[in-house]
Amino acid sequence: MTKAFERLSSGLRINSAADDAAGLQISNRLTSQVGGLNQAIQNANDGISLAQVAEGAMEEITNALQRMRVLAVQAENGINSFADREALQKEVLALQKEIDRIATTTEFGGQKLLDGNYKSTFLVGANAGQTIDIDLTAYGAMNTGDLWVSEVDVTQTKSQSDGERIYVGSEFDGYSNSVFYNQNQHFDFVTPPTVYAGTPGTTVSGIVVRLNDGPWTKIPSYFTATGSREDFVNAFNNTFGRNVLHANSFGSVRVEEDATFQFAYEGLAATATEATAREQELFMLTGIWNLSGNTPYGSTDFNTSIIDRALEKVDSARAYLGAQQNRFQSTIRNLSNVSENVSAARSRIRDTDYARETAELTRSQILQQAATSLLGQANQRPQAALSLLS
Repeated sequence: MTKAFERLSSGLRINSAADDAAGLQISNRLTSQVGGLNQAIQNANDGISLAQVAEGAMEEITNALQRMRVLAVQAENGINSFADREALQKEVLALQKEIDRIATTTEFGGQKLLDGNYKSTFLVGANAGQTIDIDLTAYGAMNTGDLWVSEVDVTQTKSQSDGERIYVGSEFDGYSNSVFYNQNQHFDFVTPPTVYAGTPGTTVSGIVVRLNDGPWTKIPSYFTATGSREDFVNAFNNTFGRNVLHANSFGSVRVEEDATFQFAYEGLAATATEATAREQELFMLTGIWNLSGNTPYGSTDFNTSIIDRALEKVDSARAYLGAQQNRFQSTIRNLSNVSENVSAARSRIRDTDYARETAELTRSQILQQAATSLLGQANQRPQAALSLLS
């Protein structure tokens, strides 16, 4: 009866190893598993929360890109003057800054999510190795540089001849082949027949240019990959002895009226971007780029194509995060099911069967009371005999 009271008061059938040595060992293993499963559910929920934060930030980047695309199309309206397109460009620049801000500041638990370096593992099981990864490194940073939308300039039109611009920006996955003369800035040329590897800071040599179908002239060698836009403008103007190029506040170089340029390369002239995860991207100068003939930076075709590529990249990353969220949710459902069944199995081994123990206690109490009653009656019989003799 004492054991029954102990089991009923504690709620446990096994209160010490003496009660059931094997059962105690098994129930403890199941307790460890249940604890691990419950924490794994929390880990998976944290993974969902992180993915939701990242995907939500990418949604805003998508909205900004969509707006930039609308502005690029709007800028091609024939009624727009250059001043009108300059006004549209101000909104483009604001959107570019917001994209960069989102990419820089989006964090979860102090970890940056959209800088191109986030990769983490979530333990979603009771034991080691039962993990799900979230790896955003394959998609790169979500800033305007890696998305290449820093190139977008709606002040240019495809049909414009005089006042053409050479635009500057940052490389995106080898979409074009470029020479960088400052961090995230370059001049662009046509598709090369061959590609060579470059190194950040390499001196750019062998660039030749001609003005208005004149003779080919080599740009001075002090134009380097780490120089400024102003260095190039000065070198270029000094080459021809006149101010035919002008740097503006939009990070581009404007060509004066009545000036048509062609660029080519003389021998190998290659460079690479700043040292980042993509520091080994390949670049070279090649062919001829005629500012008055080919579609330059800033045209609708150029702007919409790079924005579409950026949208494709962001959408791909969002699809990946959505798939990971669904995977986490499926994992949570499975973990909850396993935890519930393991808990039930542990309960059957360790916990008190109240119906059985209550019945056993009642039986013991009845037997005890019956024995006490019989003993009392037995004690009364000698007293009855004595009363008859007296």
